Amino acid sequence: MDFRKKLDKFIPLKEEVTLMWIGQAGFMVKNSQGKVMAIDLYLSDLVERLDGNKRLTPALIDAEEVKADVILASHCHADHLDLDSLPDMLSQNAQLYCCEESYELCKEANLPMHKITSMKIGDKQECSGFQIEAVFADHGDTAPKAIGYLIETDGISIYYTGDTAYQSDRMSYVTKKDIDILILPINGEYGNMNERDAAMLAAQTKAQITIPCHFWTFARHQGSPHDFQMEMNYVAPDLHSYIMAQGECIIYSKNKRNGEIL
Repeated sequence: MDFRKKLDKFIPLKEEVTLMWIGQAGFMVKNSQGKVMAIDLYLSDLVERLDGNKRLTPALIDAEEVKADVILASHCHADHLDLDSLPDMLSQNAQLYCCEESYELCKEANLPMHKITSMKIGDKQECSGFQIEAVFADHGDTAPKAIGYLIETDGISIYYTGDTAYQSDRMSYVTKKDIDILILPINGEYGNMNERDAAMLAAQTKAQITIPCHFWTFARHQGSPHDFQMEMNYVAPDLHSYIMAQGECIIYSKNKRNGEIL
């Protein structure tokens, strides 16, 4: 299946967004202007080449097929900053926003730096109808400049935590806001939130919908979407979580009561 064509068939109206899970922590978001944001796409076998960890699920789309207007990379790890795929992704009409460490790695890789903007916590950018703010993330010593993203488009707010531990106080800047979609890791490895941590952040955020990610790509990674749902039932029984299949597209509508997946 051509997953880019699948994304193209989903046409969000005003106050709607289309969301596709590419796998691992990678998502594509389309707004009502038809502009596409790609977040933390991992489309190659770079991690296996660097660390020996082979991917267990295939990449759904080739880099040259992404055709994104905006690219986000939350931190410098290869399954989030895919330096094998970024040359093709940036050869199109795309702008990359990334943390400071990722910016330096892009420079070393001789990527077109006029298309790349470094962001740190508190920085804000606007591109193709997406408002982007870099927010706190704690991914440990191997990625000390890691960031999350607060994204707004079509009146819809998306909190993409990036890889991070759960720190309720440091995350309160975002969780006090009116969040529609919360996207967060559940693998509990490399300092990331586990299923219970993720459910606790969901309860704190009170987002209209919470979507887990960062599981089933590598054998070493943990993360059970079933356990996450059980934790949600215990910690936040009144909140809505949704487990996406790899390659699945959904439309989130702000117009519907409490939001709706179409």
